[in-house]
Amino acid sequence: MVDRCVLSTQVSLSILGSYPPPYGGVGIHVQRLCPLLERRGISYRVYNATSNVGDGERIVPVLGRRKTWLLRYLFTAREPAIYILSGRLSAWVIGALMAALRRKRVLVRLRNAALPDWVEQGGLKKWLASFALRRMYGVVCVSRRLQESARRLGVNESRLHWSPGFLPPDPSDADHSRVAPAVWSFTESHDPVIAANGKVEWYRGEDLYGLDLLVELAGRLKKDYPRLGIVVCFWDHRPADEARLEALKHRAAELGVADAILFNTVSGPFVPVLSECDVFARPTNTDGDANSIREALYLGKPAVASDAVERPEGTILFRTRDLDDFEVRVRQALGGKSDRQESGVGMLTTEDEQRIDAYLSLLAEAADPVGHGVSSGANR
Repeated sequence: MVDRCVLSTQVSLSILGSYPPPYGGVGIHVQRLCPLLERRGISYRVYNATSNVGDGERIVPVLGRRKTWLLRYLFTAREPAIYILSGRLSAWVIGALMAALRRKRVLVRLRNAALPDWVEQGGLKKWLASFALRRMYGVVCVSRRLQESARRLGVNESRLHWSPGFLPPDPSDADHSRVAPAVWSFTESHDPVIAANGKVEWYRGEDLYGLDLLVELAGRLKKDYPRLGIVVCFWDHRPADEARLEALKHRAAELGVADAILFNTVSGPFVPVLSECDVFARPTNTDGDANSIREALYLGKPAVASDAVERPEGTILFRTRDLDDFEVRVRQALGGKSDRQESGVGMLTTEDEQRIDAYLSLLAEAADPVGHGVSSGANR
């Protein structure tokens, strides 16, 4: 919520990213980061590059002029510390130029599969990524795989920080009124309910979020769970995606499960849906570190996810794009409670508490007017 962002005449930290809606991983992370920064006394401004949401003070929308704005910002940025949450290589390069030419303390957050692919493929993107990341004050990696990729590019160990993107939800995040009413009508008439999230997207010629696997799963489970419901919440949906969505619905109709799956394309928070489901499914064929898996575990919900990348402890894994194994693991989750459900629901682990503290300390260090030349490398 915008009213969380306390106004300040002196802004020491600039955040280049997004702010809900839409409710994607970066936007949710920034939204939850705001009050944590305030508690640390860190003044900040979010430049929102994914929507026109903003108050003009602490949340400043720049979507309509994103490309030209970023070039201007290279020369006009006043904040001493800049935190880039964009996965765009161009944003990293401009950040590196701000560090080199204007002595800004620039940090970047690595969050998806792009960097490991660039490292493996070589070429210009690998060179530019190396040029940019080696000039950063700090490189925040949401997974060990991303951390290793940055290390292979020659980033100094002291600048690398491992910190998954999950931050604990605020109680207000569970507000059911912010979710489309059709979702609640669906969940009330189905049992058990499997929740998933994502959007229409492709990775190496396959459905990135595994929407097709969810449809097939419904077909396999329907006989044993006649009231089964699978609700898929989209954090982004474009008119161009409609053809793919219609194809998925057609396949569901062929399997006789059209009434068992809801594709919710109305923007809204996912935590309320997670809190009401029986199982969370994440059948992606690549990933960074999915916040929604950690949210599910935090809420005591069984989380079934592909083994495409490393996953948090407690996740029930299945072989990526293996429908048979996916079915087995979802049945396992539906048939019993996870260890996380028995204890620790709604509580951070000691590791999470230490990780978040180190993460906030890094941002505080960068935003400190007296600053340091190189980040400490805590929580490596």
